[in-house]
Amino acid sequence: MQFSALENAPGEKFDPDLHGSGAPTEVDEAFIRRAFDHANLNVLRIALFQHTGDPELAAMKVIKHSRAGSPFLFSILSPEDDERVRQKALAYLLSNAAAAMRKPDRAEAGYLMELFTGDSLRPSERDFGWEELAFEGFPRAAAWTRRPSPEVIANYNVTIIGAGFSGLIAAIQLEALGISYQIIERQTGLGGTWFLNDYPDARVDITSFLYQFKFEKAYPWKSYFATQAELRDYVDYIVDKYRLRDRISLGTKVTHAEWSAAEAKWIVQIEKPDGTPETLRSNFVISASGLFSTPKLPDIPGIGDFKGEMFHSTAWNHGYDYSGKRVAVVGTGSTGSQLVHGVAEKAESLTIFQRTPNWVTGIPGYRNRVEPEKRWLLDNMPGYAQWYSYSHHISQLQMQAFHRIDRDWQAKGGLINEKNDQLREGLKSFIRKQVGDRDDLYEKLVPDFAPISRRLVVDNGFYRTLVRPNVTLETSGIDRFTATGIIDNQGVERSFDLVVLCAGFKVSQYLWPVDYVGRDGIRLQDNWAPDGARAHMTMTMPGFPNFFMLYGPNAGVRAGSFHTWVEIFSRYICNLITHVIESGNRTVEVTREAYQSYNDRLDAEMREMLWEEEKGGGGSYYVNEFGRSGVNMPWTLQAFYEMVRTPDFADFRLTGQQE
Repeated sequence: MQFSALENAPGEKFDPDLHGSGAPTEVDEAFIRRAFDHANLNVLRIALFQHTGDPELAAMKVIKHSRAGSPFLFSILSPEDDERVRQKALAYLLSNAAAAMRKPDRAEAGYLMELFTGDSLRPSERDFGWEELAFEGFPRAAAWTRRPSPEVIANYNVTIIGAGFSGLIAAIQLEALGISYQIIERQTGLGGTWFLNDYPDARVDITSFLYQFKFEKAYPWKSYFATQAELRDYVDYIVDKYRLRDRISLGTKVTHAEWSAAEAKWIVQIEKPDGTPETLRSNFVISASGLFSTPKLPDIPGIGDFKGEMFHSTAWNHGYDYSGKRVAVVGTGSTGSQLVHGVAEKAESLTIFQRTPNWVTGIPGYRNRVEPEKRWLLDNMPGYAQWYSYSHHISQLQMQAFHRIDRDWQAKGGLINEKNDQLREGLKSFIRKQVGDRDDLYEKLVPDFAPISRRLVVDNGFYRTLVRPNVTLETSGIDRFTATGIIDNQGVERSFDLVVLCAGFKVSQYLWPVDYVGRDGIRLQDNWAPDGARAHMTMTMPGFPNFFMLYGPNAGVRAGSFHTWVEIFSRYICNLITHVIESGNRTVEVTREAYQSYNDRLDAEMREMLWEEEKGGGGSYYVNEFGRSGVNMPWTLQAFYEMVRTPDFADFRLTGQQE
């Protein structure tokens, strides 16, 4: 199978049903000029230079720009060169309407990256960027070193648990390698968290142009931040393009998995949709069960006494009409804050129960659809889609500057570090601007912890919702439920027709609900006591041969998109699998020494991270029940990338010749 980007043919007709923004009646000079109004002109310059080599484009000045009060800097084209780039791009597009993509080699791409940012890049930064750009094929594909015969490869098979994005990329890697696999998914649909979370207004809080596989740059996103429905469509597109559907068993539960030393296989017990049990024997198991797969219910007295409608946000009852009803939403994390805007517009009244305020950031155009002109430019300016995605990657790298404690800055009276403190003041100003003179709201909404010590929430109209006359923000806490409503900690009882529980997920329950038993009867808790889930490089554990985790403990890398990292993780895992097969062995297992050394280094580095010092902003999922940071990691993107580009086989023990 070839890992190729889906390149739309230059000049391909615009499909309004696909893009949803209205087809242009005519692509003329005026239309193209409007496209430039929606363009990142620095991206346009680099894409144009890639194809023309025009030295005037290379000589143009890049400046670092920041919006007023923002700690974020962006590499933008100097305004004095704006019109010149537009003219050159217009001439190119009018005269090269059918131009094919000219793909740079690795060295040239590195030069173009430096032209884009105006900064010098280290070799590993250029290597990472080359993989992100993915001009041709799939740079993060696992590969055979010495491909065995088909007869040898046929002796091995892999079971993947979970059909979210992690499970799908593992399948794509294995399909390309020619290794047999099957995917077991307990839900009745594909997409993992994006199947589970179908509440009104659900959408991703990372731009679609990052929240995608990097070898699929030309997918026609309808929105800059994809809705849940769009993400479901994207999953179907990936599954069908890479021919995965026939390998997926939906509505199938894994009930138990145990390592058999005699067979050198995992004995996996499953329950089919009709309840029929079945036993699978698999050489390798990859758990792709994800972080956000097990809903959490709030532990509140009397919750079972409520007689009205009640459901968790992951189990939304779309048959229940809450128009004109009295509604309560419990929880104001990413989900609760995202859905209240739509609920408030239909409900008679909405009471939002907030335990802990979150830092909420506004993103201009968060709900915008991709304009027809922008879509045309992405489809027809060769290289623009690649560099546009890369520009978002470069911008997102700045998040790392907010994470580490600066002790010298604190000694001078600062709180975390200069960037983080600047962000805090900007977010406070955003709250004030949104709620105006509502001092009562402002005081309730400003957290007493640092931004990013728990997940930063993207504003989907949350603050505008709070100032509506039919909305109440309750922060005194919930004492108990009654048959008709909720009594708060001040003794005030309110009656409700509907209660929506937005209490999040049991994030620390990695691999749940499967009971895994490894070598010599070892169980997960034997490795994880006394402070929760751990792994080597987030993916492997001693005592569990031929077992791998995608997005396992401490896999929350400080920068880089989710899809980027599951591509990298899946390459690492599949290169371990190919190494076993090529060497004629049967098992691979990380050594106890490598596992312990990695976790000792992780703990030492974590002490300088703000989420460790502030304990996840008062108890977020960043910190587990033992008070340890079990989700994020302390290393920078580049440092961790160097660790996991390829497996260090010295960290692993291979055993047993295949018969």
